[in-house]
Amino acid sequence: MIADVIAEKLDLIDALYPPERVAKSKERLTRLWHGESPLDRYPFTYLPFNLDYYSPEQQPELCLQRCLDEIIVRGVAQDDFIPSFFPGCRQSTMPSLFGVEEIEMDGDYSSHRILDSPESFDRLPAPFYAPGTVAANWLHMEEFVLEATGGRLAVHPTDMQGPADACGKMFGYEALLACAYEEPERYHRLMSHVTEAFIGYWEAQRRLCGTHFVGTHLWAWNWVPADAGASVSVDSVVMVSPTFYQEFYQPYLQRIGEVCGGIAVHSCGDFSRVIPVLCATPTMKALNAGEMSPLAMHDAGVDGNTIMIASTGYEALPEVLQRMRTHHLRMDLNIYGIWPATSYGAKPVQEWNAEDRAEMQRKEDVVLNMLAVGCA
Repeated sequence: MIADVIAEKLDLIDALYPPERVAKSKERLTRLWHGESPLDRYPFTYLPFNLDYYSPEQQPELCLQRCLDEIIVRGVAQDDFIPSFFPGCRQSTMPSLFGVEEIEMDGDYSSHRILDSPESFDRLPAPFYAPGTVAANWLHMEEFVLEATGGRLAVHPTDMQGPADACGKMFGYEALLACAYEEPERYHRLMSHVTEAFIGYWEAQRRLCGTHFVGTHLWAWNWVPADAGASVSVDSVVMVSPTFYQEFYQPYLQRIGEVCGGIAVHSCGDFSRVIPVLCATPTMKALNAGEMSPLAMHDAGVDGNTIMIASTGYEALPEVLQRMRTHHLRMDLNIYGIWPATSYGAKPVQEWNAEDRAEMQRKEDVVLNMLAVGCA
């Protein structure tokens, strides 16, 4: 029985992540988010072992099984990973709330452009959760996981992308940016409409998951306290200037933060030039860079007032931690280069030998020592 397999895996996860371990990790992360002094060491997680945590797959049982297997494999490490389930990501999620059909090409998912002029904004309907749409399917998946696990696993919201990028999908980025200058009233009307849809969908997931809800789609950094607010992907911010951001992006991110109790923004690419204004945005709590190092984020203007959610390699960790301590930065670090590897990625666990395990233990001892409070 599938239910028995899931129960067995959950029992193993409970053994690998006992309550005292989970409680300590939550305390470390809570202190970071609240700007308090560290507990015993600074919090960190390792890069996921082999799970594509941004998978577009929407088969609930398959996604749950993959996630449980990933959690079990990770149990050999002593980072601050906390067992939880992240649905995945599809670029068509937000557009589907407005009845927009999805496009799939070679495994990449997007959506049709249904807006062809600023005048067409007036035809955009109120958001709805039609059965079978991408947005409805994510809710179905979250409900399935809660039921299948008996509430034994925390659940994240999907990465549904932020308002600007949803509008860019439905209208085209170039047309959207031009519209901000040419017809600002219509631009702001569209962005307001889609922002409220984002908030509504976020709240729908939060209500569905209840006390099991973990309010971040940044699954590699997989736990935040309940008062952390919402996380929003704004990949298109790499294309705009600081002044454009302040006039045409900030009001909507600020609105989300005001309703949801704060905001954490993710962007891929190098968005250095807008980092100062992002950090200055009221309700902004954290920035996540998909392709910028912690050092680059600090150089661009992230200081100790904004949590830095970023990745660093094992070899670069000493320099990163020196910068963190010298400038009193608040870092939620994801460290890569720890898992036994082959030329094509993480080495399957069943192929680990004594040398692999010893090398990983050696590296982890170094990491834990460097992150210990008071360690120079």
